[in-house]
Amino acid sequence: MDLSEKIALQSLAVNGALVTIKVGLALFSGSLALRADALHSATDVLSALVVWIGIRIAGRSNRNFPYGLYKVENLVALGSSLLIALAGYEIVREVFSGSAQALVENSVAAAVGVALTIAIAWVFSRYELKMARQTGSPSLLADARHIWSDMLSSLVIMAALLGSAFGIGLDRYAALVAVFFIGRAALGIFLDSVRVLLDASLDPAGIEAIREVVNADPRVARINELRARNAGRYKFVELDLALRVESLEKGHQVAEELKQQIRSRLEHVDHVQVHSAPQRKETLILAMPLAADRSTLSRHFGEAPWFRLVTLDPQTGEIRADHFLRNPHEHLEKAKGIKVAGWLLEQELDMIVVLQDLGGKGPGFVLGNAEVATRLAEAEEAEVVLAEIRQDCLEGRL
Repeated sequence: MDLSEKIALQSLAVNGALVTIKVGLALFSGSLALRADALHSATDVLSALVVWIGIRIAGRSNRNFPYGLYKVENLVALGSSLLIALAGYEIVREVFSGSAQALVENSVAAAVGVALTIAIAWVFSRYELKMARQTGSPSLLADARHIWSDMLSSLVIMAALLGSAFGIGLDRYAALVAVFFIGRAALGIFLDSVRVLLDASLDPAGIEAIREVVNADPRVARINELRARNAGRYKFVELDLALRVESLEKGHQVAEELKQQIRSRLEHVDHVQVHSAPQRKETLILAMPLAADRSTLSRHFGEAPWFRLVTLDPQTGEIRADHFLRNPHEHLEKAKGIKVAGWLLEQELDMIVVLQDLGGKGPGFVLGNAEVATRLAEAEEAEVVLAEIRQDCLEGRL
């Protein structure tokens, strides 16, 4: 039995106790309003019972429901919202029937008893609300709000009882205030439940968190499609990505790492599906670390003040674009090479041209994981090296 199920059973017991107390107070005082409030609390017992049943079966899966029955919890929450609305209707009916203003016997003692039920309802609703947020259960959240509405309606009854003690009928005004809060709670739960049942998207904050995780991986060229939804307390994510890596093995590795990172970033993620394909490249983008004169290759990758970024036609060697970029990490004290490698990957790099091999070093691992080719230059002049690469493109050696 998990935590959500235990709390649902506790709710069932608490609501049963509240009904028993209110029935006793109604018999003791002869109050019609207390009888109506006991009936209202009986709907809480029914609601708690349905919540418990929903949580019991929500996580089960079978041949007909291979993804589980998570939405049962939202159906339960939807039903709870209707019960809350019914409770509000009962109070409105009491207001306009006039019975809530009737003077009753033993009103002070009955008011003390109602105050006890309010205290019990308040303490348990706060506890259940905290646990609902901790477990992410919409059913427990709906039940906690339902108990809160029961407490508000009990405040109406207590006001009526105290009014009876002084010969003043305050039921009508207090009831209308309570109905406002009850109606607002019912509408909120109803809309949240319908939204999930209709497969509405995950909230914007959740979508943005997923997007940040994916975009932070330099091996991802772009996000073609991102879809995410709720089912009960659980989240389902679908990604269609263009990757900078070409091998299936590395593509699978990227997908698995992204799944773990998304599950670490967001709570209650049940399923992450990643579709990926290598990015289709019609150009070859290469980078060369340059010295301060911007014409010779630098022997220091991370400390190179400039990088020349050239876009070539891989078939003809024609230059499509040629830019000089200032190294933004030149003056870092630590890990500048790794930072530079990550920055170059953001430029959708295909090849790095260097004088010294980066193998076994941090930048080499970063670029290698993204399947960026490394070319060791023999000449130091950037124009000479570029001419050799263009000739290799023309002759089909790249």
